[in-house]
Amino acid sequence: MRYAIMFEVLEGGVSNPIKWNKDSLTAESNIIILDEGTSSLYLWYGAKQGLVSRRTALRQAQALRGHGFTVGKSIVGRDIRDLKEIDQRKIGRVLEIDELNEDLQTLLNREYKELDNFVITFELKEIVEPVAKVIPKPETKIVSKPVSKPEPVIEQETPKVVKTEMKFASEYDDKPDPVLESKPTVKPSISTTKVSTPEPKVAPKPALSLSIQAKLGFVLVGILDHYDDIWISIKEDGSYSVEHMDGRVCEFSIVEGKIKFTVDSFSGISTKVKTEIQKKFVELSKLI
Repeated sequence: MRYAIMFEVLEGGVSNPIKWNKDSLTAESNIIILDEGTSSLYLWYGAKQGLVSRRTALRQAQALRGHGFTVGKSIVGRDIRDLKEIDQRKIGRVLEIDELNEDLQTLLNREYKELDNFVITFELKEIVEPVAKVIPKPETKIVSKPVSKPEPVIEQETPKVVKTEMKFASEYDDKPDPVLESKPTVKPSISTTKVSTPEPKVAPKPALSLSIQAKLGFVLVGILDHYDDIWISIKEDGSYSVEHMDGRVCEFSIVEGKIKFTVDSFSGISTKVKTEIQKKFVELSKLI
């Protein structure tokens, strides 16, 4: 039997098993979906997640692919081969991401059966515990007649006792299928009609003048003098956010053709680095 389980990656790099629910895939979350049936591990990056949380989630996903997840006395996901990353921000823009997301949504819309410890299975055939039945031995009847006309004693043949072998299985054992319930249960049918998700409409970005584009480049060049790996994202309000592996560098907006940094920009880095970035920006700005 094949199993699946869903995890939420929390701050600090903890993968927490959660209830199987496609509504958990939000812009504010990084979600890992482990599926033994397809030998795949999906990693969902929420649109509002930054560089640090994304890298943390990727490390957790790689660890799960390599070692699986221990549940009781069993390990779920020992033979996972494929790690499939889905960035919510690229859905509707990148064909490869759209195909992976379609596969994931198909998986999440399948009918499933809940087991213990947030584990589920898509194999829905009912598993009923065999019960040994013993046919009681009927009483032997003796028919007698008057002495004058004796009749032979008639005995009925004793039926053989039928025994059914009891079977037991450990949690998540593959041979034989696990015995989950002592009595058969009837699970209501679940509609698996696939609901197509409309592609998000992307508002056109306002055109930026060459001078503004140059100033944006100056900010990034100054930051790259000190950090080799940065992540730049555009927020819904049009502001820009720059992060490095250990946290945020700065945030700024374009107001009347000028770069306006937020009051808490550069607060997470050293004063010396902040000064050098600002100095580089001023020097380059003199060129335009």
